[in-house]
Amino acid sequence: MNDSAQCPMCPQRFENRTDLRVHLMCEHRKSAITDELLAAVETKHDLYRTIRETRPVGVLES
Repeated sequence: MNDSAQCPMCPQRFENRTDLRVHLMCEHRKSAITDELLAAVETKHDLYRTIRETRPVGVLES
């Protein structure tokens, strides 16, 4: 199994998640990482809100 990962903050790639974790902790500021995480969460919530608002009634309901 290929466990490689790319940094979400820059184009650097790593052979494993541990190396990525160390890179994030040492090379990127906590505030920048927090801003990126919040932007991703907001985008995800906006996408779910759009899907809920535009889907036909009864679709995707259990």
